[in-house]
Amino acid sequence: MVKIALYLALIVSFFMVFNAPWVAALVYSIVSVMQPQYIWFWAFEDFSAFRVSAGITIIAWAWHVINGNIRWEVYGSGQFKGMVALTTIFHLSNLLSPYDNYFSTVSGDMVVDIFTTITIMYFFVLPLINKEDTIKFFGFMFIFITVYYAYWANDHYLSGNWSQFENGRLLGPRKSPYKDGNVTSIVLTSGLAFVMFGIRYFKQKWLKYFLIMTLPFIWHALILFASRGALLSAACVTLFFALVVKSKSLNVVMAVGFVAMLIYQGGMLLQRTSATVSQVQSQSSDEPLNPRLVSWSVGLGIAFEYPLLGAGPQRFQYASQQLYPGKSPHVAHNTLINFSANTGLIAGFIYLSFFWLSFKQYRFVRRFAEENSTFDYVNLSCMGGLVGFFVGAFFLDLIIFEPFYFLLILITANYYLVKNAVENNTGIEGIKAADLSEDDASNTQKVTA
Repeated sequence: MVKIALYLALIVSFFMVFNAPWVAALVYSIVSVMQPQYIWFWAFEDFSAFRVSAGITIIAWAWHVINGNIRWEVYGSGQFKGMVALTTIFHLSNLLSPYDNYFSTVSGDMVVDIFTTITIMYFFVLPLINKEDTIKFFGFMFIFITVYYAYWANDHYLSGNWSQFENGRLLGPRKSPYKDGNVTSIVLTSGLAFVMFGIRYFKQKWLKYFLIMTLPFIWHALILFASRGALLSAACVTLFFALVVKSKSLNVVMAVGFVAMLIYQGGMLLQRTSATVSQVQSQSSDEPLNPRLVSWSVGLGIAFEYPLLGAGPQRFQYASQQLYPGKSPHVAHNTLINFSANTGLIAGFIYLSFFWLSFKQYRFVRRFAEENSTFDYVNLSCMGGLVGFFVGAFFLDLIIFEPFYFLLILITANYYLVKNAVENNTGIEGIKAADLSEDDASNTQKVTA
């Protein structure tokens, strides 16, 4: 069944290249963000759905170019420029690193190759999301992925598949980029906002109730992964939702449900903390209680030791052993520090700029999009997803985390759709009837840069 659905999706996306090129981008995005080949590995076998879907997406982009349907202005976005700059820095850092390339979890060369691939596909996917009646499907895609991963997690628990657990914590799909349960949990929190704002967006009551009923399963999935960073991430997404949506009844439901989860999760957190303290006390009094704090201090030291291009992609452990022997055998445990230590302070600044640029785009769309329109839904969901990612990335290395870069694509594409509608007074449904003043036009240029 899965194999049939896979081949059918690829065939449909190929034959719709000429009439609906966005379908190819959608299929590729599902494959890229969801990583289904690791969930249904028996159906994929040696077939590379990623390469095939990427190839069809490139053909769709080329057809768009031939027909003059590409809006080249999207390549002027600050996020796209940042991706190109980061890719350049990655290659220079890898080439000029003072440390030899070595194999950690993955090699430095592989990290550079993966990041380069992400940037290349960013280039092809971004302009294909160019219509209001199609961009919503990319938001629905995130709902599907989030709900499915919640189902996947709960299914392992309810079916008693304890081989998928380690030390009482659920692991992600084996051999996948999400094999660490902490990382899988950030997939859930990055998509949580799409589910929450979907409750308000959809008009059908049965769909609203369905999404409300999925929330306890999403929260329970986070409990199973037992990630404290994901718990904080989910709390921040929920707070963002409450601040935006003024519905008292809906916020009460969210608050009660989340507090109930917090009470349950609190017991597990106390158990994990107690176990950590006991393990440290039994091993050595010199062992740091929280290795993340040590890793962060070492990472900052590496970043300032090599401020321009860093120690080199995936060289954190190697550099820490050379500069701070015996102090930190761990990874950076922080995406900003990972960027800064491995590829330099400029790379770290570019990473932070993604959030500032996205926030400015978010504010622009909030000003001109009608409440609960498709543009508003995508805008709020993407910003909520970026909030969830940013908090989770404070505790994890997520430099090649596909959902993050997809959120950047989606919030940028949505911004340019609204910007074009406002500047040209196209009268698209969901856009407030308002003219841009000279100051507004100037601010629009600043948002784009």
